[in-house]
Amino acid sequence: MKALSLFICVAAVLLSQCAPYNPNTAPVTVASLPAEFCYLDTVAPTIRVDLKYSGRDNFVGRPIAGYAGTRAILRKDTALAMKKAADLLAKQGLGLLVWDAYRPSGAMRDFREWSLTADECMKARFYPNISKQGIYDGKYIGDISEHSWGIAVDITLVDLRTGRELDMGGHHDLLDVSSATESPLVSPAQRANRLKLRESMAAAGMKNYHTEWWHYFLANASPYYSYNFEVRDDLTPAP
Repeated sequence: MKALSLFICVAAVLLSQCAPYNPNTAPVTVASLPAEFCYLDTVAPTIRVDLKYSGRDNFVGRPIAGYAGTRAILRKDTALAMKKAADLLAKQGLGLLVWDAYRPSGAMRDFREWSLTADECMKARFYPNISKQGIYDGKYIGDISEHSWGIAVDITLVDLRTGRELDMGGHHDLLDVSSATESPLVSPAQRANRLKLRESMAAAGMKNYHTEWWHYFLANASPYYSYNFEVRDDLTPAP
């Protein structure tokens, strides 16, 4: 009976970490990473990380549900692809800065609930030309995300010598037509930087979401599961 009870408890935890998007489920606190996940810094320590949803510099203007840490988490196959991209870019004197990686599915619930409020304190900086509903209509955000599968990142390029970000013609989560990777609304030099990022990421097996120059996901990845464990800095790696 004790063995059966233990099995039920373990199964419940696993299902809470790996389940379809449920708008009524908040991110759950766990002690360890799922077996297929890792901290990005354990695989690619040269990649810089600034998780925007752990702070206030994002389109909502506050920390997002499920972001209780500052270390990027990814599926191991995606982390290895990121390392490959970083190694390729290093030969050009360039590096990567990660703004978002794994995202709990409950964070998508937080976004949706925010979209139904009157709060528009970040509109001028992040979505100046569309409504909050327009963010969803324009497919910048949905109720499910590749981030919640652990296979997506939001990134930019940095100069390894100076540490400065390259000019991409717009910041992270500028939800606007000018953020399309090949947008004609940015300068040729800015577009060239976007294409340099896309070329390097493609060589590592990562695919760009064309409306957001910063968003990449692992091509041909499977299986797809939506996870809902909190982003924390102290999760125990899986055996």
